Amino acid sequence: MNRTTLAALSLAASAGLAGSASAITFFDGIFNNPDWTLIQLNNANAAGSSTAGLQFLTGGNPNEFRRIRNQLTVSSPTGILHGFHMNVTAFYNPSSQGAITSIDYSEDSINYVNQPGNGQGSGLAILQNGRFYRTSAALVMPYASYSTWQANAMSGLTPSSFWEVDAFGNLISNMPDFSASGSIMQLGFWRGNSNNGNINTECGIDNWNVVIHQAPAPGAAGLLGLAGLAAARRRR
Repeated sequence: MNRTTLAALSLAASAGLAGSASAITFFDGIFNNPDWTLIQLNNANAAGSSTAGLQFLTGGNPNEFRRIRNQLTVSSPTGILHGFHMNVTAFYNPSSQGAITSIDYSEDSINYVNQPGNGQGSGLAILQNGRFYRTSAALVMPYASYSTWQANAMSGLTPSSFWEVDAFGNLISNMPDFSASGSIMQLGFWRGNSNNGNINTECGIDNWNVVIHQAPAPGAAGLLGLAGLAAARRRR
C-alpha cells in the first residue's frame, strides 16, 4: 500500500471520527447550595405560593441531596407553581459546541408526604435567551412508590419535548433552540405543583444527570468523500 493511499485512509478515519456522534454529561450528586439558584414562577391563581430548596448532608442516595418544599396557595382554579432550580456551572452553547440531536435526563426522586397526588412534577429545565423551558411531560413521584429513593428518567428529549413558562407562570408553546445557531443554555431541573386547592409538598432529588447528544461535526461527510476520491485517483 503506497503513501498516498495510506494518507487517504488516514484522512477518511479522521473524518469518520469527527463525524461520529458524541455526548456531554452534566452531573450533581452533592447539591452544594452555592451551585444552585432557584427562580419561582407562578400564575395569578397561585399568588402567595412559595418554593424552597436546600442541601441536606445525609439521607440522600447515598449521602447529600437537595430537598424541595412547595407551598401552593390557590385563590381560584387552577393554581400553578413552578420552581426552576438552575445549576450555576452547567452551560452548553450549541453555536460553539455543536447542535443537539437529543437530551437524556434522569434523577433520583423521593416523596416525604403521604397524601393524595403525585408529589411534585419534575424534569429537565433550560434557561435560554432569558426564557425558562420545562419538559412538557412531567416525572412524578406518588408516595406509594416513592417513599424511598427511586430512579426517575426520560430520554430522547427534543425541542418539541418542552414548553416555555412565562414570567406570569403560564405554559406557552415555545421551544428552546437546539440548532447550531442556538445561544447558550443553562441547565437545571424544575419542580412544580398545580391544583384547585391549597397543597404542601416536600420531595427530594439526588443524582441529577443530563446527557446532551451532539450532532456530527459539520463538513465531516465532505472530508470523507474527498479522502475516498484521493484514494481512487491514486489507484488508477
